[in-house]
Amino acid sequence: MRVNQLVPTIVGEGYYAGTPCLLVRLSGCNLHCAWCDTSCARRGGSDIPFATLVERGINAIQNCILLTGGEPLLQRSTPKLVNRWVEGGKFVHIETNGTLPIDKIILKGTAISMDIKTPSSGENGKHHKDNLRKLRSIDFVKIVIADRKDFDWAKGFVKSNRTKSSVFFQPVWGRLSAKKLTHWIMDEIPQVRLSVQLHKILKLP
Repeated sequence: MRVNQLVPTIVGEGYYAGTPCLLVRLSGCNLHCAWCDTSCARRGGSDIPFATLVERGINAIQNCILLTGGEPLLQRSTPKLVNRWVEGGKFVHIETNGTLPIDKIILKGTAISMDIKTPSSGENGKHHKDNLRKLRSIDFVKIVIADRKDFDWAKGFVKSNRTKSSVFFQPVWGRLSAKKLTHWIMDEIPQVRLSVQLHKILKLP
């Protein structure tokens, strides 16, 4: 499989933020978000044999594996990889941009972080619509907010789309302050939660 990064760190965003993990960042993405902070993962990386990647995950000291990209579901072997890690006793936290069906990774032992893209990303409206109703209470939706226009759009989206999962609003790093977004949330849509990029604050991968 094509891997861009393989390193220990912590989960930086959303419901599981702060959890020590083995970060496995797969190469390749089908979106080009205007404010993407992992453009290095769109191409490049190194080929690691499937069996080696399974073994690295299972033998890791961390109980949690954070599988991200790019878009990890673009690689055909990803569902099989996730299943092997789960069978090996690992908790697998999967970050996806939400454009591809998530059916094959909805397993006991996984949690899914699924993006919904706002207008500022330039990729708005590309999520796979059936995914929202398939998310569980252990999963969560992440909506990255760059400005007030994004916030108003996201607020309308949340009110118009039901899901069993938690919903997090997260500011674009360097473009919107977490404090300002916090006040918008508290004043206007208190059913969602704030996410900050903890790994960036701590200067971790």
